[in-house]
Amino acid sequence: MKLLRNTLLETFVAVVDCGGFTDAQFALGITQSAISIRIRDLEAALGYRVCERGRSGFRLTERGEIAYAKARDILRSARDFDAELLELRDVTTGDLRIGVVDAVNTLSDLNFGKSLKRFLNRPNDVRLEIVVASPTELTQRLITGELHVAIAPFRNQIADLTYTKLCQEEHRLYCGRDHPLFDLPNDKIDLDVISDYQICQRSYSMLVSAELQSTDPKAVVANMEAMATLIETGHYLGPLPVHFVESRSQNGKLRELAPDRLHWTSTFYLATRATNLHRRAVELFVEDALKSCGARTEP
Repeated sequence: MKLLRNTLLETFVAVVDCGGFTDAQFALGITQSAISIRIRDLEAALGYRVCERGRSGFRLTERGEIAYAKARDILRSARDFDAELLELRDVTTGDLRIGVVDAVNTLSDLNFGKSLKRFLNRPNDVRLEIVVASPTELTQRLITGELHVAIAPFRNQIADLTYTKLCQEEHRLYCGRDHPLFDLPNDKIDLDVISDYQICQRSYSMLVSAELQSTDPKAVVANMEAMATLIETGHYLGPLPVHFVESRSQNGKLRELAPDRLHWTSTFYLATRATNLHRRAVELFVEDALKSCGARTEP
């Protein structure tokens, strides 16, 4: 049920999200001509064009970019408003927007998949959305209300959010099979040797030791898959989660370096906003996440 509904804004946002009228017709279940009429009506109400469409393709105007961002926020708030009212009937409904960092599926201590299964097994009418992003971006989206819950190794914690410790993730330094260090005996590899080679670094978390980090890294990535790919080229060293490497069945593509000296631990937290505490869907997912990972139920 949609208590606060604006068909014109919903159509506009869907068109932008789909990249044009053609794909939006399938998402909305109406014809392109019907979509065109709604967009025209929206522009008439606003008094300016929100998009250009034609043979050159679909694109937003400058004002349309601003209108899209505001419309998306309004519709999100409307869905949350609907959920808050409908939950007075003891019905779990509305949106549940969860944010996570990448490569969490194989982190067994987190059990993210089990958390989702627990929640989805409950009777509910919830629209689920999962966003994968860096801890910094997840924090910003929590603050603005774009997300209800986020799970990540939040190193920089802020007062506006509540954090609950979930589990830890172990990282080691790796090289690829074509790297000069791959076949070097362990007793020949130390920090001085390693520091002679380029290290691929994560844009949001520089895990490696200070003496190994470069102030001007030659390769920066935003996710584990990209990190592993660059390491496998043989041109870079890089830190990866142990569970991620083990899950990829590398067949000897990666070698761990100086395990007695170079290993790091990331602590995963579940973060929420205080304003989410009354949302039933959020409460239930938090409960399921804590049960699944075996974390303590107190903050």
